[in-house]
Amino acid sequence: MKTTIASAFPHFSNPPLNIDDYIDVVRRSRNTVTFAGFSALRLMSFPELRTKRADSTSLQVCTAQQGKRTRLRNVTFLYWTQPFTTSVIVMPEESILYVDPVTAILQALRDLDEIEAVALLDTIISRNAHYRDLNLADLEAAICGPTRFKGKALGKKALKHCREGTDSLMESRWRMNMVKSHLPCPEVNYRIQHPVTQELWFADLAYPELKIAIEYQGQEFHTTKEALIRDSRKISALQGLNWNVITVTAEDMMNDSAWQRFVDTLQAVIASKKAQLR
Repeated sequence: MKTTIASAFPHFSNPPLNIDDYIDVVRRSRNTVTFAGFSALRLMSFPELRTKRADSTSLQVCTAQQGKRTRLRNVTFLYWTQPFTTSVIVMPEESILYVDPVTAILQALRDLDEIEAVALLDTIISRNAHYRDLNLADLEAAICGPTRFKGKALGKKALKHCREGTDSLMESRWRMNMVKSHLPCPEVNYRIQHPVTQELWFADLAYPELKIAIEYQGQEFHTTKEALIRDSRKISALQGLNWNVITVTAEDMMNDSAWQRFVDTLQAVIASKKAQLR
């Protein structure tokens, strides 16, 4: 059966952080500005998401009173009445105020598709201590609680696919595209210890019962000499323990034919492994 990539690459993306743009908005506003949504996430150095926002170049700020919105060029106002905490970046020119991580994530859901929503929620419950602010139970409480907000239905849907302990947006996107292609959902960062050397490895995505590992080779983690050596040792060790290791890159998710090759390969390996276990 031919598979296609679920919409992992929407047309619009968030621009990179430009702190001068934030300072300009603070200076032009007559009222106190609290940056929200994607603008707050960028200030917290969250990885960039692919959004459906047609106005992706504008900065987002929140207001609790719709009638008090002011007209500011390149600014989008988000109506938000729920309580939140704030942090501040003190600059020589101005102070920049922004909402807490959980509030920013809830506000961002309105402009995401399901795959990007899962990737964002995975980030706040990931292994990365810089982003991790909640566990899965806390995240469920924040989304499924009494708070009403635009994007809540998508958040509930995305929660079903969230996994704690992920490492990157691309690994989350890869896992979700596998689910959309009707492949079994793999485990994330599966722990494997060598029985002799006691070396510890983590497979990015894995089917432990079949000893199949899928390793994402991202430029952000795998381009240094040390990273390449580590990856080579990891793959050799897993193969020595009778694991099938499939390495993938972002390019493999860029078009339908490359994705179909991956799906065909993985299905063949799964079938072979199951036959061995009979």
